[in-house]
Amino acid sequence: MRKIKLTAAALLALALSIGMAACNSGSSDDSDKKSGDASSMPEKKLEENQQDIVTRLAGEMDDKELANSEIVWFSFYDINPTASADKDIGVDLALFQTKYNGKITYRQTTWETKFDDLANAILSGDSPDFIGADDMDVFPKGAIKNMIEPMDDYVDFDSALWSPMKSANDQFMYKGGHYVAVSRVDPSYIWIYNKNVIEENGLEDPAELYYNGEWNWDKLSEMCVEFTDEELDKWAMDGWYYENALTESSGKPLVGMEDGKIVNNINTPELAKAQNMMYNLQKNNVVYPKHLHEWKVRGDVFGTGIASGETLFYPIGLWAIEDAPSTTAPYGDLSAGEVMFVPVPCAKDSDNMYVPSRVHGFCIAKGAKNPEGVAAWLDCTRYAEIDEAAHQITLDQYKNDYGWTDEMLKMRDEIYARAAEHPVFEFAQGVSSDLSNLTDNIIKNSMNPAESYTWTSTVAENEKALDYLIKEAQEQTAE
Repeated sequence: MRKIKLTAAALLALALSIGMAACNSGSSDDSDKKSGDASSMPEKKLEENQQDIVTRLAGEMDDKELANSEIVWFSFYDINPTASADKDIGVDLALFQTKYNGKITYRQTTWETKFDDLANAILSGDSPDFIGADDMDVFPKGAIKNMIEPMDDYVDFDSALWSPMKSANDQFMYKGGHYVAVSRVDPSYIWIYNKNVIEENGLEDPAELYYNGEWNWDKLSEMCVEFTDEELDKWAMDGWYYENALTESSGKPLVGMEDGKIVNNINTPELAKAQNMMYNLQKNNVVYPKHLHEWKVRGDVFGTGIASGETLFYPIGLWAIEDAPSTTAPYGDLSAGEVMFVPVPCAKDSDNMYVPSRVHGFCIAKGAKNPEGVAAWLDCTRYAEIDEAAHQITLDQYKNDYGWTDEMLKMRDEIYARAAEHPVFEFAQGVSSDLSNLTDNIIKNSMNPAESYTWTSTVAENEKALDYLIKEAQEQTAE
């Protein structure tokens, strides 16, 4: 196993980041900010016919000799199916178990402290083996700050298994190395609605509008204004994602990556068009007033209000309904055909169907003790995607165990196809927390339920600060 050594510069960078975090943190014994090891290997198994498919696939895979088949996963959620009693085991995990007798041990952190906790673990010589890249917040800063390893010594990105993802993986290169292994490109957001609520309010079905080529910003705005009724506590949208989703549906992220350089798109006409639409829509006060509820979504649970008819749309990730019925209940009864979704709408005159996107991928942590084991797991994630029978297991789980309808499965395939054609990646979270905080405020200004601001005023107030932070980050990548 290759030994990893941290340079003095890397240690200094980590120490500084830890020190700054300590100055800004509250009580050190706050229980919800602690992280620790938690062995959570699930007892759950696939159905017999599904396991037969996985066993066949395991036999067809290239053999890798692993000195250690246990890998340590570091996150605020468990990659094992422990979230609820009716959560299924994933095909990738079943394949890892079958092929390598693999085990993934969960080391828990929190969303707020994950990078500080990771830095502490690296400095103490107790690094986990791998972390997730799905939230688009680890690259490039994880590479710049020496928190993640280049993966090229362990993953053959030019192989038949990985080459189909080359264009995506090459966007996560730093100083000649790949720092993220992308298994697939995912849509970041979808527009969830309850079909009963649509019908009861005399509105057109967004799915039908989409297939007819009529689902766009104009139609969304019409429906939102028609549905909203402040006196009845009915609001067109809720959640934390509609601003980002609509902004990126313009075809431009606020912060992008081009040829290895960080790009500021604040002055592009595409963003201005999207933000002006959003500002004009919020003039009608269509979003749930979180500012009157301690800045929490309705009921403090995602999806609340959709099934009850108090909320029309819930822009959120597919993950919100790719889950057990106990988790998806706020949206309605999936198995009864109540719940449906569509892509994020684009401008009526958009040249393409742009899909706000993210990656499903992983990174090897700096100082990982079992990078070879992580590489074996990564291969399992790819095989689970490219083998049709294995992929069908996932779809069957959605239908048979989670209640998905054929209509939902068809739309899921449709959105994935559009995401593969015209993905839009927002990189702000992956650059720095300062940049992410600034861009979050910029993007959300136009639909802030407390007080919305014009795009012209937002650009004038924030353009120089955005330029400064991007220049600062770009200089770090050049060092």
